[in-house]
Amino acid sequence: MVKRDISYLNNVDVSEIKGFGEKRIKSLNKSGIKSIVDLIRFFPRKHIDRSSILTIEEVRNLFEIKEITILVEINDVSVFTTRSRLRIATLTVKDDTGAAKAKWFGPQYIETRFKAGDTVAISGIPDIKKTGSVEFKNGTIEKYLDSDELNETGALIPIYKKIEGLSSSLIRKGIKHALKRAPEINDYLHPDQLKLYSLVNRTKSFNDIHFPENLNEYYEAKKRLAFDEFLYLQTIFKKKKAIDKQKTGSEKINSENKLINKFTQNLDFELTKAQHRTINEILKDMNKNSPMKRLLQGDVGSGKTIVAASAVYAVINSGFKAALMAPTEVLAEQHFNSLNPILQKYKIKTYLLTSSVKDRSEMIEQMTSSEPVFFIGTHALIQESISFNNLGLAIIDEQQRFGVDQRRKLIESSNIVPHQIVMTATPIPRTTALAVYGDLDISIIDELPPGRKQIENILLSGLEDDNNAVVDHCIQHLEKNSQIFIVCPYIDESENKDIKAAEKVYKQYENLFPHNNVELLHGRMKSEEKEAIMERMNESKIDILVSTVVIEVGIDIPNATLMIIESAERFGLNQLHQLRGRVGRGSKKSQCIFHISSKLDMSSITDVGNKRLNAIVSTNDGFKLSELDLQIRGEGKVTGTDQSGLSDLKIADLRYDFDILNNSKIFFEKELTEELEEKIYNEAILLFPNFVKTEDTT
Repeated sequence: MVKRDISYLNNVDVSEIKGFGEKRIKSLNKSGIKSIVDLIRFFPRKHIDRSSILTIEEVRNLFEIKEITILVEINDVSVFTTRSRLRIATLTVKDDTGAAKAKWFGPQYIETRFKAGDTVAISGIPDIKKTGSVEFKNGTIEKYLDSDELNETGALIPIYKKIEGLSSSLIRKGIKHALKRAPEINDYLHPDQLKLYSLVNRTKSFNDIHFPENLNEYYEAKKRLAFDEFLYLQTIFKKKKAIDKQKTGSEKINSENKLINKFTQNLDFELTKAQHRTINEILKDMNKNSPMKRLLQGDVGSGKTIVAASAVYAVINSGFKAALMAPTEVLAEQHFNSLNPILQKYKIKTYLLTSSVKDRSEMIEQMTSSEPVFFIGTHALIQESISFNNLGLAIIDEQQRFGVDQRRKLIESSNIVPHQIVMTATPIPRTTALAVYGDLDISIIDELPPGRKQIENILLSGLEDDNNAVVDHCIQHLEKNSQIFIVCPYIDESENKDIKAAEKVYKQYENLFPHNNVELLHGRMKSEEKEAIMERMNESKIDILVSTVVIEVGIDIPNATLMIIESAERFGLNQLHQLRGRVGRGSKKSQCIFHISSKLDMSSITDVGNKRLNAIVSTNDGFKLSELDLQIRGEGKVTGTDQSGLSDLKIADLRYDFDILNNSKIFFEKELTEELEEKIYNEAILLFPNFVKTEDTT
């Protein structure tokens, strides 16, 4: 039997498959299915179990009523119309053990499709009468001459994502024909390797993912196909890393111990071991001509900013510029206010560039000069008119908030290739980090600075007693001269009348606490207004700040000890964690109240809302929460320019497949020869062209 390569099958047009006319081919093409490979890799979203085939006598004796299939001959076909004009088609059917009836209600015209003498399979949940008679209602029925022809019954039936103009039944038939065109598919794994890593061969995996005889066959097929996808990622990332390491154009950054020690020892606080480790990793990478590309990851409050500042200090002292791009003006200003005083000690000029800054002449001049200076800004740093002379380091903060093109513009705005640090306060599970950032070196700050107190989590309903408890907590914190954040999902009620809105909550708290300074902050305000409010908050001139999620990241108010998140069930898990991180930044004991919308409690919110709230109050560990978050919402897009939607991985699931990913990494490290790597890489770029674009995401 001739074995076909994936590349060969990729060139066989889907129009060659039996049963697809011109209209259907257009629908398939619109859904990205153009070749046989695309079709057999259109994996089912679930299977319906109709694999239990019983005789009529066995059905009579069922202990557990469930969906089953009978293989029978039609004895009689009749149609009856009730007074209310409901059509009831009835088939009397038989096998060697007895007779049964099957009924269909409504205009299904069963009588025109089936006749006495036809051999059919019927699947459904049987109704077993006290008399022992068996009846099926609105079951699934299909004719067959041989049981191999069954497409709707008698097996685990694959159900596919909807394609306009094509039913799951038609897709099943098309995939069966496609698999017949490729009865044997070349496997890049040797039989010994398949045995060693407990994997099925490629041909079996493609057949069993669609048409398994049992669930175990399906899981084994999925395991093999997921294994392949993780190998594709790793070969692409390895190739990309090798290309990056060969690149030159970046400048070596002086990282002498004496220089860096001068910076770290003059800080007003002690660095953690994790901070020292990540600083060393970054400096070692920057002391090369090939561009550093490193992800700096750490939980809320772990001290990523000072690690980045150490890198900036080294770059400036080596005679090059540095730039830090933040997603919002509030966060850019926060970085400027915290870093400028530190860097000023070393006479390092720091400039803030946001859309609010009107006079930019000095900054534009500095960008093109030879002087080593540091820029902090927002999207204003990547306007077309801006270019950097000798940008040695580009830092992207909260990178997931920027589009691919925006990140790339900052990198490409210099006459030299800058080293890159990508920062995120969103803890990323190890499985996801390996898959999403395989082309980056990863530094993780996995400990909090000493003295940080654990935040106490409190979950309260929107019922009257709990609403009063929220006010009591506010009184306790205000009596200790502490400040309070209250965050609402919307600005005003017009956005959603059922959800607590910032403007209404602000008025409530003004009335509740007439002797305290209560202020409102939201995204529609002018930048100058927002900045002035945050400055007053920082100077303890505001007691209670009611805000939208504009304060989600980067805001550092040590005297804020109570965070109240209103309509908490409406926020994502990561967002709840980020908001909680705005308190507990000083030496005082802090609390975070997750307050459900008015008149609601845990029993009256969605299952997803319940899971999120239970997770957030169970732990303050962002990395544990990120694992839970993946399980609740899925992993999201892995690569490419689209930042939302389903994962690019067609079968591997980053929520649950850590063992498969780990197994693939062991294989990758132990078994990979140059020849095998090339084979896998060629398949990878063929099957996942988007993955090759991961270069754009950094």
